[in-house]
Amino acid sequence: MSTQSTHPDAGGHGPTDHRGIDVLTLRECLDRLRATPVGRLAFVDSGSPVILPVNHGLDGTDVVFRTTYGSKLQVAEDARRVAFEVDGIDTRNHHGWSVLVKGVAGPVYDAVDVARYEALDISAWAGLDAGPAVWIRLRPEEITGREIRPRAGGPQ
Repeated sequence: MSTQSTHPDAGGHGPTDHRGIDVLTLRECLDRLRATPVGRLAFVDSGSPVILPVNHGLDGTDVVFRTTYGSKLQVAEDARRVAFEVDGIDTRNHHGWSVLVKGVAGPVYDAVDVARYEALDISAWAGLDAGPAVWIRLRPEEITGREIRPRAGGPQ
């Protein structure tokens, strides 16, 4: 798995990308993934891009979520490449961040893994608790994050 350049977690800003946007450390990316309960799963279905919101949790660096029969489960059954994104935006103060996870999604049927994911207590917004659901695990190949901070003299 690759990650972006790291910078110290304490004191000042670290590296920036070619546009001057701050690069988040792996730890910062994982912290933001944990703290943001809803993200977006992106994949290609029948030749067209699809982006769907999902409630998720983290198991180490793996992103996990539940689903029922449909496109998300089919993508996982086929072990396809996906992307997952969370973000936070403050338009008033011109501040925002984004974390992107790229990897392969797959269904999880192992009882030990399922029990561990159930213990994460991820609430289902779409009523999945009432019916059978399958856990999906996104094994990351790359986790990256960026943060745009307010400019000096900009809106406060």
